[in-house]
Amino acid sequence: MPPSFNPVFLPPWVGFPPPKTLSPRVAKQLYDHIRTVAFYLDAMTALVPQTRDSPVQIGLEPIIAAVIPLVGPLIGFLAGLYIVFLSLFFDVSWSDVVYMLFNLCLDAGSGYIPILGNIVDVAFKANLANLAILERHIRKSKYAYLAVAPPKSWWSAWMGRGTANW
Repeated sequence: MPPSFNPVFLPPWVGFPPPKTLSPRVAKQLYDHIRTVAFYLDAMTALVPQTRDSPVQIGLEPIIAAVIPLVGPLIGFLAGLYIVFLSLFFDVSWSDVVYMLFNLCLDAGSGYIPILGNIVDVAFKANLANLAILERHIRKSKYAYLAVAPPKSWWSAWMGRGTANW
């Protein structure tokens, strides 16, 4: 049975340098923190019970990109880089990192197209796609005890593969 998920708003360590190896407790906290950030950025409405089953989920990143025209996509890109950076602590392969960066560049680049960019920003969930890449890696790594079973939700049906959901 997969472990339960509790939103974690701060990474498990405060200060620098971060730990070189992750204990099970720190790994769980870091994984939950990455999931929390990804969901708040891409599908915050999935956390609200009344909108959880909606086919369109909206997070903070498309809202910021729409409200702040030229800087908003850059802010979303930097927030997504934070997720990619934290994923490196789980020894994600470089090919997965490149794929994660490609997702972020696609999301941020489309944000600069006036109206189409907002539509793509709402439809394409780069941070949740990167979370799915991280979870696929975790299922095959020494951190497999953290793996959450792929959900049966709007996201997995839309993407055709499992990703994190709670």
